[in-house]
Amino acid sequence: MILVDSHAHLFYEEVYANLAGKLETARRAGVKYILTVCTSSKSMHLNLAIAEQHEGICCSVGIHPTSLKGGYDAKEMIELSKNKKVVAVGEIGLDYHYQDEVPKDIQLHGLDEMLGIASQCELPCIIHARECFDDIFDVMENYPIKPSVFHCYTGTMENAKKILNLGHYVSFSGIVTFNKAAELREVAQYVPDDKILVETDCPYLAPVPHRGKPNEPALVKVVAEYIANLRGVAVEELAEKTYQNFFTVFPKAKFLNGGK
Repeated sequence: MILVDSHAHLFYEEVYANLAGKLETARRAGVKYILTVCTSSKSMHLNLAIAEQHEGICCSVGIHPTSLKGGYDAKEMIELSKNKKVVAVGEIGLDYHYQDEVPKDIQLHGLDEMLGIASQCELPCIIHARECFDDIFDVMENYPIKPSVFHCYTGTMENAKKILNLGHYVSFSGIVTFNKAAELREVAQYVPDDKILVETDCPYLAPVPHRGKPNEPALVKVVAEYIANLRGVAVEELAEKTYQNFFTVFPKAKFLNGGK
């Protein structure tokens, strides 16, 4: 069984301080591939360095909506995206839960520019969406971006259906195991086999029974097992589907498993 952690933050100190150990634990759990996702201009170079130094790891470039006030260099992002290890632009999006800290207009402008970069670089996006779905759909309609991933999905069934109708993918984290995530579990059962991904979003959101502890890539196996049980399939079957979907939505990553 081969598992893919489609969204991790390996550069965060909770993981990076013992990165070799965390990667070895992940391999023992069957996690062969990891996408380490950027969140700020400051983290882009470290994130890329991690991907370049380790087999089976690719990365993204992009600015999380809550990091937009820190500034960014769009030209630098475009240049970094040429590296073979950079397979996506993300995570980008909107997070209106924090609009008091980063106002809507700044977030919307940042998303608009990031989608433009993704379009120019012909890369899929990793979308962060929180309390903002109408606006994020409106902005995305202006760009011919490739099918992308709505990561760590926590939205409604209605919004999930719209995401799927637009051709995008839905990724589930450890949140699906939380007690209050009943509607999310319904969404995890609904998403078609060819549009589902699993992730950790580590070092955050460790799944039950590890909730409250730092998350790590190995625990994507717990998420996969939980969702497989919800869907009434063997975890090996879900792992195979999410493996295939990962390399479909991120085609530039195919070099990781011998493709071009």
